[in-house]
Amino acid sequence: MHRKDRLEVSREAISRLPLVAWETDLEGGLLEPASGGGVHSRDSGAGSLVDFLDADGRLREVVKGVLEGATIAFEQQVDTNIYRVSIGPRHDDDGRVIGTSGIGIDVTAERAAIDAAEARDQQLRLLVDTALDAVITCDPESRIVVWNTGAERLFGWSRAEAVGKRLTETIIPAEFGEAHERGMARFIETGEGPVLGTRIEIEAQDRNGRRFPVELSINPIPTASGLSFSGFIREISARKASERAAREDEERLSLALDAIDAGAWDYTLAADGRLEASSVSSRTNAILGPDAERTPPDRASLHPEDRSGVGDRWASICSGRVKEFTVEYRLNAEDGREIWVSEHGRAFESDEEGAARRVVGVISDISRRRAMEETLLATQKTEALGAIAGGFAHDLNNVLAAIRGHASLASLETEIPPKVAESLEVIQAAVTRGRSLTQNMMMLGSPTRIRRTVVDVSKICRETLALVRPAVPASVSIGENLRAGDHRILADGNQFQQAVLNLVVNARDAISGSGRIEVSVDRTSAGAGEPSRIVIAIRDDGAGMDDEVRNRAIEPFYSTKGRSGNGLGLAMVKNFVDGCRGELKIESITGTGTVVSMILPESEAADATGSGARPGGTDRSAIRVLLAEDHPLLRPMLLEAMTVGGFEVRDAADASTALEIAEAWSPTVLVMDVNLPGKTGDVIAATIRERRGMDVPVVFITGNNEFDAPDWKAVKLLRKPFGLDELMAAVDQLVGA
Repeated sequence: MHRKDRLEVSREAISRLPLVAWETDLEGGLLEPASGGGVHSRDSGAGSLVDFLDADGRLREVVKGVLEGATIAFEQQVDTNIYRVSIGPRHDDDGRVIGTSGIGIDVTAERAAIDAAEARDQQLRLLVDTALDAVITCDPESRIVVWNTGAERLFGWSRAEAVGKRLTETIIPAEFGEAHERGMARFIETGEGPVLGTRIEIEAQDRNGRRFPVELSINPIPTASGLSFSGFIREISARKASERAAREDEERLSLALDAIDAGAWDYTLAADGRLEASSVSSRTNAILGPDAERTPPDRASLHPEDRSGVGDRWASICSGRVKEFTVEYRLNAEDGREIWVSEHGRAFESDEEGAARRVVGVISDISRRRAMEETLLATQKTEALGAIAGGFAHDLNNVLAAIRGHASLASLETEIPPKVAESLEVIQAAVTRGRSLTQNMMMLGSPTRIRRTVVDVSKICRETLALVRPAVPASVSIGENLRAGDHRILADGNQFQQAVLNLVVNARDAISGSGRIEVSVDRTSAGAGEPSRIVIAIRDDGAGMDDEVRNRAIEPFYSTKGRSGNGLGLAMVKNFVDGCRGELKIESITGTGTVVSMILPESEAADATGSGARPGGTDRSAIRVLLAEDHPLLRPMLLEAMTVGGFEVRDAADASTALEIAEAWSPTVLVMDVNLPGKTGDVIAATIRERRGMDVPVVFITGNNEFDAPDWKAVKLLRKPFGLDELMAAVDQLVGA
């Protein structure tokens, strides 16, 4: 085939390719038009690559170089196209250079791809280098090939220092090196690695040997040059410290909650206020049971009377009106008990409208605290009442003493009509009851000193019943089951009598219409080595008490009698029994009646108080009595009674008068009111005894429960109101002793 024909075939073939081919003579002139698919620029009318080179003169410059024996290659941009150009010599059949041939390949797309790849590589390098985490890549032999800026900051090795070193030489502590090598070998052999593709927490070290916890994520990366491993490493010392602090805070909170016996809860609420999720402590479960998974107003055990108040408080915090709430309320426990709880909550998360979406709180059982508060309140009431009672008890006892004394004087008259005698007995009983009420108040609010002696139980019970009978309706009978002299206890005689009196009066008040009261004294055996116990039981067939009333009967100020009761009777009895180390037992059936029993330790000693009888042969006319009493009603009555009783008496209304009489008259016996204008009775008595001798007998009379007689020879103490016979007997005993 002719050469020209071969060229035409070639031109036809290359016309479909993205290239330009041409030939020049020795002068650089084009022999034929350029051929190929890249003859004309696709994006501009500026002509082809050859036109551009020819017009620019560059083609002739290149031809000169080629004719000198060089083959020249370069890139040329024509508008938006980039060509890779190669020009070399053209020879004839004899090998002589007759010109040049050139080819320009359109590499625009290739160049764009290369530039894009380079840009991506650069971006990737920048991304890795600016990452906050340490990014490290190593080969299968654990040699570092990538070490970013984060790794430099974290481990202290520069990139130049780290690259090429093994991981075991840089960041892996020595004791973990062998395990790391085994793991790498296992993965190369089997393709399995338990730590690959997951986040783990391990310990690393820096250039200075500092050990610290890190979070590591490592993955195998297959590449054209072989397998590599890329790891992302983040120091978690701060996070670990925070977690440790959080655990310590939780432990401290748990200890604090345990110390106050409280539980914690965390409620997440839906948009409509319903409980969506909850987290509660074991103590909360112990307090609330199944109700722990319910919001406060929805708890089944919530006391009906408290449901409205709890609901209002919860609605306030849920709606966003308040951020905190505190409420105390009652729950009905599964065992039937009523318990008090205190709950405090705070809104931790709210929606855009302010409604609570998460509320966290604590709950504690405050039943014991409430009981203590109620007891304290009752104590404060009694103390306040005792303080008030103390202010007027002295005057009241003086009045009662005057009433009782005049009633006693009236009883001494002969030929008293029966109805008058009965009225005098009623007056005596009323005075005794009045004194009992005053003593009850003062014993609860400001207890007197306990003056325990051996008490004949049957004797005092009989005397008490004799006093109270006039105050009991005729429709109510009183029965006795007493045996004199067989039952003795160690107690304050006055307190014991008041206790019996209170129980009998309560029994009377429990009977509506006709009925019966029975007072019995019995003995019950005790354990080995312990004294027997005396049981004083007061029975009635009245209305009885239900369980609630019976359980609260001994509470101070609790009464079912309305305005007619003060709620102090049984409370005083309980105080008395506890003081004697005894037991108070209440048995009652609604509609049947009540039995109240005082069970007290028995005393084997004989009565230490004396019989109180007048010593035989005492000549009262020879006894000079100095009576010091400031009450205008009581003093004249006592003066008349003691004069009628046969004593020679002089009276004084104040301290100075009493001292003047004692100095001029030399009394045999002193009857001294404790509270006198000027000086107290014990001070006056001490002064007189210093002047006349320390054996001068003294009878102190007082309505002050706090006063106790001095530890002197020949001294007695009578508390108002007392009977005239008690005063006469006291004087007789002191003079005849």
